[in-house]
Amino acid sequence: MAKSQNNTATKSSGSKSSTSSASSNSTSKNGSDGVSKENANDKTLKKLFEQGLQDIYSAEQQLIEALPEMAKAAFNEDLEDAINNHLEETKKQASRLEKIFDRLNIEKEGETCKAMEGLIEEGKKILQEYPESPVRDSALIIGAQKIEHYEIAAYGSLCELADVLGFYKVAEVLDRSLAEEENTDHLLTDIAKDVNDEAMEMSETEEKEKEYV
Repeated sequence: MAKSQNNTATKSSGSKSSTSSASSNSTSKNGSDGVSKENANDKTLKKLFEQGLQDIYSAEQQLIEALPEMAKAAFNEDLEDAINNHLEETKKQASRLEKIFDRLNIEKEGETCKAMEGLIEEGKKILQEYPESPVRDSALIIGAQKIEHYEIAAYGSLCELADVLGFYKVAEVLDRSLAEEENTDHLLTDIAKDVNDEAMEMSETEEKEKEYV
């Protein structure tokens, strides 16, 4: 009986040793935060910059496809013109990014920009839920400004990174796109003032009509 217990103890000790060894090997391959050394070596500021460029490029490509439908859905002519004008700007911005990729020898294709994908889905939902009207225009402007604010944040961050990394010419190019995004955001705010007034008048009229029914 004692012999059996000794054998069991030996096996248990061996198991613990194996577990400890495996844990040690895992720790040696990974850092204290669980990130592998191989991946950690790739997480540089330059890599962050490259991924940011790929992200906004994906966002611009998605917008080029989505903006024509948004423009067509606009009830207000000024809003329609603003969206169409921004479509042309977006094409130029994508072209600028392609030149930056060539200049820095970076692959332009990366992961799909999930943030822009979600914002565009919100826009499509607006078209499904609201009939053509000033109220839908108000909703479209809100959605469009969410998109602009995302792009402003993206281009603003990329400008700063380019400057820190010493890519001064690239920073100047990115700053042009940033300025266009900020101008579009301001234009949408101006258009919203008239559109929201129209939407309010329509809503009040509909409420009065309901009272008489």
